[in-house]
Amino acid sequence: MRTIALFGAILLAAAPAFAQTETPVPGSGTPAAPPARSATAAAPHYRAAKPATLEEQVNERIAAMHQQLKITPEQQPAWDAFAQTMRDNTTATEQAYRARRASVATMSAPDNMKNFAQIEQARTDGVQKLAASFQTLYDGMSDAQKKTADEVFRHYGEQHEAHHKAAS
Repeated sequence: MRTIALFGAILLAAAPAFAQTETPVPGSGTPAAPPARSATAAAPHYRAAKPATLEEQVNERIAAMHQQLKITPEQQPAWDAFAQTMRDNTTATEQAYRARRASVATMSAPDNMKNFAQIEQARTDGVQKLAASFQTLYDGMSDAQKKTADEVFRHYGEQHEAHHKAAS
């Protein structure tokens, strides 16, 4: 359950761009700057040390994506809104799963299902907000940036599909 919950939190926070997710440890911290990657390098890279917290993982991926997409100063306000939506979604989802873990032992089966449905609805709402904020950013990108974004998101989709095939 914890792996699914935390994978869901990262997926929600970074749905289109971050496929190289392992089970994170929730908490807080300040991320280190990620290593530079080329704009088309969408394949996962391996770090010497994995970020310790979910927040660090999300912030590291935000920084890496910022570099990949070569966000300009003019695009920064739209980028900041997109990045904040990722962070907000991660926080909300992790809080919902934390509350679930605290009360699941005393839930009836119907309450359990209702609670899980509420969490999934909140995740869906978050992904819709993320898509809308990314659309604003994407609309202001150059053709080269759009091409890079398309490649990054396409790669994510391929890895996401492979992950689900491997899990079944």
